[in-house]
Amino acid sequence: MSTDPKSVVHGILAEDLEVDPAEITDGASLRNLELDSLAVAELIVRIKEETGVDLSGDETRIADLTVGEVVLLAGSGLEAA
Repeated sequence: MSTDPKSVVHGILAEDLEVDPAEITDGASLRNLELDSLAVAELIVRIKEETGVDLSGDETRIADLTVGEVVLLAGSGLEAA
């Protein structure tokens, strides 16, 4: 289980959700990456599986965040664990 939140989030987006790696930047919003609500839910589940960090309470607002903000959320959860 990787604990590097950036690697985890970028990997899930590229490998599981089939987002073009060239489009995955810290400033890219999940909406601009064309992730629908099911994809966002899968992202949250996969982050929990990979890191143990549960972001499900933030599900409604995560779709409006950037990749960098999701990485920070995942990382802050790891620091608290």
